[in-house]
Amino acid sequence: MKGYLFNSLLVVAGSLFGLFAGRTITESTKEAVFNMLGLVTCFVGIKMALAGSDIIPIVFCLALGTFAGSTARLEDRVRALLDTLNMRVLSGKHTIEGFITASTLFCVGSMTIIGSLKDGLFQDGTLIRTKSVMDGFAALMLTSRYGASVAFSAITVFIIQGALTIFSHHLTFLTAPRMMNNIDGAGGLIVLAIGLNLLQLKQIKTIDMLPGLVLIVLYGLW
Repeated sequence: MKGYLFNSLLVVAGSLFGLFAGRTITESTKEAVFNMLGLVTCFVGIKMALAGSDIIPIVFCLALGTFAGSTARLEDRVRALLDTLNMRVLSGKHTIEGFITASTLFCVGSMTIIGSLKDGLFQDGTLIRTKSVMDGFAALMLTSRYGASVAFSAITVFIIQGALTIFSHHLTFLTAPRMMNNIDGAGGLIVLAIGLNLLQLKQIKTIDMLPGLVLIVLYGLW
């Protein structure tokens, strides 16, 4: 089984288990576990960010990308689209917050890129399967707060990781050490922002930051 399919299935499985567990676990326990997830997410984000080789270009690309995303109201538009789909397809039964948080968390970082490329180029799914287990556990905890919308992030995982795997022969430039370090540097700051959102310390529009990842890749190519 290809890694992107395995990852998607584990996200769905973790979400379903989270829905079941959410009915049996007390609110105080949910809060404690969710706070732990937020702290771990912050730790992972900081660790990733410290891997960045070129701090000035990372900050510049992320700042410029965030400016572009904010000016284009990228997150607001994505939320509006998801709200519309939610109302028309799901009768407004689910909050979209879980989908946005999980999709960003599961698809940002070098494990997604390197794992998918190794799976496509060498049929080595070890890294992506390791990430899948981590994502499944995170999906379980996210679902306990946000509900079933987290399960739909499996679609995002399937599309993004599937594309990286299928087109891996054309994306080998992404595996250059300096390129990966800078992607982790920029992606780590986005993951850190997700952690702050989970802890409810600060609400940051992480989707507005995503153009910064595109810019850091373009900088690496240049």
